[in-house]
Amino acid sequence: MLTSSSHAIPELEIAGMPAVTHLRRTHRLSQQLLDHLAGDNGAEPAATMPCGVVRREAAEVVAGCLELVAAALQGRAVGDVPERLHSRIEDWAAEGVALEAVQHATHLGFRFVLELLAGRAHGADGPMMVAAGQRLAEVLDRIITGFTRAYLRELRANTAARHAGAEALAAALIAGAGTAETARENGFRNADSYAVLALALPGAAHDAADAGYDRTGARRRLRRLRTELCVGGDMPPARLSEAGGTVLVPRYRDDDVAVTRLFERLRVAARSPLLATVVHARREEIPDATRRAHELLDLAQRLHRPARLYRLADLAVEYQITRPGPARRRLATALDPLLSQPELLHTLATHLANDRNRQLTARALYIHANTLDYRLRRIAHHTGLDPAHADDLWHLQAALVANAYETDPAVGGPIVVPVEQESAKHPGPAGADPAGPDQRARELLAEAAGVGIG
Repeated sequence: MLTSSSHAIPELEIAGMPAVTHLRRTHRLSQQLLDHLAGDNGAEPAATMPCGVVRREAAEVVAGCLELVAAALQGRAVGDVPERLHSRIEDWAAEGVALEAVQHATHLGFRFVLELLAGRAHGADGPMMVAAGQRLAEVLDRIITGFTRAYLRELRANTAARHAGAEALAAALIAGAGTAETARENGFRNADSYAVLALALPGAAHDAADAGYDRTGARRRLRRLRTELCVGGDMPPARLSEAGGTVLVPRYRDDDVAVTRLFERLRVAARSPLLATVVHARREEIPDATRRAHELLDLAQRLHRPARLYRLADLAVEYQITRPGPARRRLATALDPLLSQPELLHTLATHLANDRNRQLTARALYIHANTLDYRLRRIAHHTGLDPAHADDLWHLQAALVANAYETDPAVGGPIVVPVEQESAKHPGPAGADPAGPDQRARELLAEAAGVGIG
């Protein structure tokens, strides 16, 4: 912590002369300092510093910093970093020079100056060296703060412009108006084909007014995803919100490596389960591909599929079953005989959700395995479809998928099953799900439909 003692002496003296005298030959000192930072060790100076900065520009910044140091050693008030240095640092930020490299070089430079003064000091100059260290620390704080502010100002402006360009290009492509010229105008490379990535973020179903909705967490998750999209300098066009959105990944090769890697990066950045679907398309096909990708995403959500990346091949059968029409309506009616038998419907959903494992299903329903067998026989009797037979089982699972859409296409919820209070008859273990049986039945139906059809 700096103390007022650093300004108790108007001008510091070291070795019997003003301390600033040891720094008078500013140009020569700047070159020595640059050699020290570059590690040239007597070799011919390179035109570019190790961090990528042009040596001539680095010399300008070093000279400006030494002027501030000289003012502090003379006891003058330390001013803000000059605007010309701010402008130079902003240039470096725009050109991709790492902020940590600039900060590290700045610290090394101040250490170099302090060691130079210490080398000239005599034994009695201890208090002066302490004061010199305090003044140098004050200047270093001003410079580091100023440099960081300049970097942040440039990066924020550049990031906002990149996101705006990415969203504008994505909107044009999704609307079918994207061209090579549109890509260039927004600062992106042109691509003839894309992978359309539809994303769903956790909590998207909550209304903003819902007490359980974590708006702060959602905003932070969205910020992390947008930041991750900027990594590597090849940001894909994207339209994102707190609920999810669409990312258009340019395809320069005929494989899915880029899409898979991007999804993994986004999943890590989200710090929560991420559900996504991908559809490949040429540029002129993007509007239809976007609609299809989000239809697949909606399907995966309705069927309670685990959060991961899905392709059309993963959901092809289920997707086809959910297409509107008389076939879907006819398929959904296979469950009609069970609507008046809620106990049987609940049993079927539970059995399919447990991958037809008798012991797991009986345990979940708190019934004996023989009772389960009896119920399955009753299901076969009422529907004409035996869950023990592969063909009939496929039909029942398909009916559950169709039911998830046919009963409430707008919301996508499965049919409401007024299940008997079975859990009340057979209390579950401590900590069991407190949700009502109706809600649990709805979840089981969706989970059963999402087991997979094959």
